[in-house]
Amino acid sequence: MPKANALSTTQRRCVLSGIMAAPLLAVMPAASAAQLDDARLFASHQRFQAAYSAVRTMSNQPEPACNAPEADAYEARFDALVLEECDRLEELAAIPAVTPQGQRLKAEIILALLPEHLSYSEMDGETQLILSLARDLVREKAA
Repeated sequence: MPKANALSTTQRRCVLSGIMAAPLLAVMPAASAAQLDDARLFASHQRFQAAYSAVRTMSNQPEPACNAPEADAYEARFDALVLEECDRLEELAAIPAVTPQGQRLKAEIILALLPEHLSYSEMDGETQLILSLARDLVREKAA
């Protein structure tokens, strides 16, 4: 499976199955006592960010020709990275955000990733509501 298809299909599967959290932004609020409540969330965010970066790094490298001996190993390695990213995204989504900082982190992730995932389809009312809520939470940070 070509890289582009594996990446978009796997990530789209994650989004469509209700997984709507991930990083992109290296946004980590300054440490505070309240953040101790979200320590698991921030640690999970770092693991996701590492997986996300590894996928993007590999996807920016030239891939071997389809008939090259190393092509199968390359694709298997890429697919494994994409699956790791998806697993870390699911882990991140499963951890409740307890503090306003954690909620904003998840909102920033949604705003960074969701529109990219939906670029191939129309946005329905539910998705628009999710994006609106995410914008509200991020805007709250600026206030």
